[in-house]
Amino acid sequence: MRFQTNYIYAVLLATAIGVAGCASPRHDATPAGVPYTGVPVSLHPAPGLRAVHASLDRSSLAYMNARRAEVGLPPISPDRDVAAAAAAHASYLRLNSARGHDEMVGAQGFTGVDVTARVRVHTPTYGASEVQAVFGGVQQPASAVAEIYASPFHRGVVLFDWARAGEAVDGVNAGITVVDFADIAPVLTDAELIAYPYDGQADAPASWIDEEQPDPMGAASGYVGALVGYPITLSGSPNAHIDLKALELTDARGKRVACRIAPLSPADAGRNTAVCTPFVPLEAGALYAVHATGFLTRSATAERAPFELRWHFATAPASDDAPRHNYLAAR
Repeated sequence: MRFQTNYIYAVLLATAIGVAGCASPRHDATPAGVPYTGVPVSLHPAPGLRAVHASLDRSSLAYMNARRAEVGLPPISPDRDVAAAAAAHASYLRLNSARGHDEMVGAQGFTGVDVTARVRVHTPTYGASEVQAVFGGVQQPASAVAEIYASPFHRGVVLFDWARAGEAVDGVNAGITVVDFADIAPVLTDAELIAYPYDGQADAPASWIDEEQPDPMGAASGYVGALVGYPITLSGSPNAHIDLKALELTDARGKRVACRIAPLSPADAGRNTAVCTPFVPLEAGALYAVHATGFLTRSATAERAPFELRWHFATAPASDDAPRHNYLAAR
């Protein structure tokens, strides 16, 4: 398949209250080894849905909220002011043939250097985040937001405890999609994690093309652009830091499937989403078991709780739909 120069970006800006999602403040000051005496870590119950489709006539926020409903999270409320900020940035990207989240002062359509500044033009906020997709050329994905959700660090933004969001699409040919988020509506307890694919899921994708930055397979991994297995993620509350020590993935025959735990560089150390990506695509229509162990640290109290979690999921039956090549960047 010929490489398409397409771009998907996600950003989360830390604020004074210490929000975390796709990225968050580093926890260098958090002392290690503080005993945990609280509730044992468990998976947040996932009710699942019989069908979640990314049809072309479905909005990005509707798709995100459907995915959130799958794992037992409430919807993010649509907000006109946040949507206005997203629309302004989408226009800026089109007018300047630009990519990314930052805007340059004096450039055509400038409204704010970063997403928080742009949202604050329209409404007060103490924290903001953004995901965007810019697809060039005639070959574009059926759903930009589905491409975003498949990328594990971007998935962490979608499953974060955001209170409100707004979306914008600018230019059919440019294929620009921007979704901005603002403020926090806490949902998860400090002892809960969200697994995706979730426990009991029957239609998980089998594969994914590794083109996200930072690369969940590791810097200079050699897997950029390669077809790998669908990433498995664990996400926590805004104050959570997940240290995934091991993830054992086995098929129905008990055979282990090797996966790569995303390394934590200094820039990534505060992420509240842990990732393990299989080196090879999973089998279609197959059952898999997951056994994950590690530690969950609350930055607010520095309590470090060990966890051992087990769940099962199945991949969707074989399909004629081939994955697309996209370039994914998260920061």
